[in-house]
Amino acid sequence: MGRSRQSRPLPEGERYLESGDGAGPEPTRFKPPSRTSMSQNVLDQILTEIREGRIKPGERLPSERLLMEAFSVGRSTVREAVRGLVTLGLVTNRQGVGAVVSAQVSSPFASIRRSVDVDQLNRRALLDLLDVREALETKAAEFAARRATPEDLAELQLQHKAVEREVRAGRVYFQQNTLFHKAIATAAHNPVLAESINLVVAQVREYREKMMRETPLMPQRDVKEHLAILSAIERRDPDAAREAMASHIRSSARVIESHGDPERS
Repeated sequence: MGRSRQSRPLPEGERYLESGDGAGPEPTRFKPPSRTSMSQNVLDQILTEIREGRIKPGERLPSERLLMEAFSVGRSTVREAVRGLVTLGLVTNRQGVGAVVSAQVSSPFASIRRSVDVDQLNRRALLDLLDVREALETKAAEFAARRATPEDLAELQLQHKAVEREVRAGRVYFQQNTLFHKAIATAAHNPVLAESINLVVAQVREYREKMMRETPLMPQRDVKEHLAILSAIERRDPDAAREAMASHIRSSARVIESHGDPERS
């Protein structure tokens, strides 16, 4: 373990990468991915390293920065690929440690031999998140209808109008959409519930922005559904607020289920 490693020539396109423990350069078979599907290519290459035992259970993946350098890609591409590995159950993110390869036998997907579709993995993870969002945000809407102050209602109206403005201008409105949902969580006057919602909403940004760009009817639908939620809260109708929020979350789930699904296209 203490001996320095000798660098040796690698096949064209492959490169050395510092190992996670700082012990020195380790040869990898990582190559810059094709432009057609960057995150898919990155995921497939890391998956091959894990399946063929070059990255073993319990070992850390190289840092985000080193993966960016090895693959010659940006941060968002690396993160999307790692999220796919997490969804497969092959990698776990440990606080203060980083991405660690799980015991492969624990994953129901470990025996998959073909390349996996990173978009399908992202959809699966998003649908799981939407289940959690429905449980949390329907309760937040119900509480908001009961507990919202005049100041809370004014903030909700402000954020709803901000979403309308961005949609009318044809711009991506993820930030305004997030602020509307956070305003409902705040109006529920339950800090633990509000923090839980904020954590879950933050996980869906990249895919939600993609959906907003690629689904023409989604922006106008969001405005209409937001208005239904807001109106129920303003009327102090907890049941209607809960149902309006549930309908909104389920509508998003239906879009995600159908988006890019080869069985539906």
